[in-house]
Amino acid sequence: MTEVNNNISNNIEVAKPYHDINTPFSIDENGALAEYIINDPEKMPQLALGASILIRDRKTDGVSTNEYRDFWYAGRIIGLKAVSPFNPERTSMLYQEDSLMDPTLPLDSINGPHTHQPMVIQVALTRELSSIENKPREFMDSAIQRPPSGHSRLFFPKLTNENGDPSPTLKDILRVKSEGLNLGMIGFGNKPYGWNDKQFIEYKWDIDRLDNKHIFIVGESGSGKTVFLKNLAYEIRKHDSKNKVILTDVQGDISQLLFWDFVKNIPPSGWQPQVTDQEFENAKMVFGNFRLIVPMTKDSYAETEVASIIKLAQKRDVDVRRISLRFQDLDSPRDAEYLFRTSSDQAALLIEDLSEGLKSSGEPASLSRLQTAISRLLTRNTTPQITIPTNGVSYYRSTFEASKRALRSLEEYFDLDPIGLQEDKNPLDDFNFDGTTILYLDHLNHDERLMWEMQLVSWLYREKKKMKNTYVFFDEAHQIIPATKSSGSSSSAEVFSRLRSNFEKLAREGRKFRLNLVLSTQNPQDLHPIVPEQCPTRVVMKINPKNAQYAFLDKELAYVANSFSQGQFWIQSPFNGTPDWVRVHSIAPPVPHVSMEVFREEMMKKAKLEK
Repeated sequence: MTEVNNNISNNIEVAKPYHDINTPFSIDENGALAEYIINDPEKMPQLALGASILIRDRKTDGVSTNEYRDFWYAGRIIGLKAVSPFNPERTSMLYQEDSLMDPTLPLDSINGPHTHQPMVIQVALTRELSSIENKPREFMDSAIQRPPSGHSRLFFPKLTNENGDPSPTLKDILRVKSEGLNLGMIGFGNKPYGWNDKQFIEYKWDIDRLDNKHIFIVGESGSGKTVFLKNLAYEIRKHDSKNKVILTDVQGDISQLLFWDFVKNIPPSGWQPQVTDQEFENAKMVFGNFRLIVPMTKDSYAETEVASIIKLAQKRDVDVRRISLRFQDLDSPRDAEYLFRTSSDQAALLIEDLSEGLKSSGEPASLSRLQTAISRLLTRNTTPQITIPTNGVSYYRSTFEASKRALRSLEEYFDLDPIGLQEDKNPLDDFNFDGTTILYLDHLNHDERLMWEMQLVSWLYREKKKMKNTYVFFDEAHQIIPATKSSGSSSSAEVFSRLRSNFEKLAREGRKFRLNLVLSTQNPQDLHPIVPEQCPTRVVMKINPKNAQYAFLDKELAYVANSFSQGQFWIQSPFNGTPDWVRVHSIAPPVPHVSMEVFREEMMKKAKLEK
């Protein structure tokens, strides 16, 4: 037992409990809440929504009433409220400011009712911390047992240990890891802690100790989400060269990673450390070998658009693969039902029965073989109903005609590579690559892109045992795992239900084999809730507060996220330390990134020069 020390430190400002009958300390189903008041907020510049705080209190063990020991509450600020120093209950200020003023004069020289306003600090308490006897700088965590007492004092934790101060530091509260991927610098204000002397507190994501590495990232256009994804891929590869990375490129900006000679990194600004030419060159080596997979398409204009990037990539020794999806590789022909250009509900069942018949006889169920089978049955049978020989099921003749139309419509999406149809291996096996793989989807329309991502999910699930230490990036995840069925035929509901089921199986089973998912979107309201539920690590960048709820971000933090500058984000990773949301400021990573407008101009110039 130690006697209470009433002086935390001579140079630390503290806030006292705010004794207001309307807002008492409480612990209930809403959590542990408390309010403190600071008379002069200017002396506590760290005040910010979401900031971590400490509350020092005292308690006794057992029934003793004379001996106390210190302990602490850890928490975060959820609200700030300025009050009148004369009467906290007043609804209006006692005085009004002058209606005219000289805007060039400093504010402290203008007459007013007072020089400062007290501020009420609303805090959510997360846990108690107690010192462990004979183990300095170690603390025992426990759940909140009771509200803080009237003796308690609120203050901001120090960044590093100081002699004579037993209080937990910010690193102790946030349980900052010493190893892992560097995602940025911690700081609850507009700049990270230590920005002035470059003594940063790095946020490390310790993937080696995480059982579930799935991560969900939300950020609207201009938030810096794409740069974050590139840096995450870089950190994953830098952490271990055996880690494989697969990135889907739906807008063409991820493919900038292939062109280090004419696409440079983002120039650091303000506090951000500079990136040297050597660091930039080393980063290219970190990514290792690149493979670019470009799906084939029947759209001649799209083929022209993608020709430049293919040519430039090949000249830079990138392993470029042009592949097509094969209809015979689908888990079920009904996966493509949303692409059928027919109103017949029986067409999918007929195609599925014919596919099973071909497979049972050892033949691949390609589009051409299915069309041949239908034509033969129509030619040999003139009756209104035709029976399939392999299973004895009969369908109307009109259903066979509808199935032929459906198969013709599928020729826009499948079996575009005659050579690939002759091979035994699945073209998607090209994704099993030691290095960095980019799936280029920018030239495809929505239906084509959706089918490719759907089939990649299915292939990953089948091959999960072979994809150890693989990180798969799905950008615009709301397009493949939507909250509701897409517009179109009623069959879409079943298709997307099957897709969500496949994704859930991949998320649950994949982590057992260290197949990890990185899912990002700028429209979380359109995303099925199963995605954030399967991802314990969540990152929220600049976003409309109305959409933040879909990422489970607390309401008061959503309004802060709404004003984030590029690269700032909240991160919550309960198994990587604290379950609290932590504000992180990204550094300028040593990876290629420019605006798409500049990239396209440079790419076209290079394509003309490198004929």
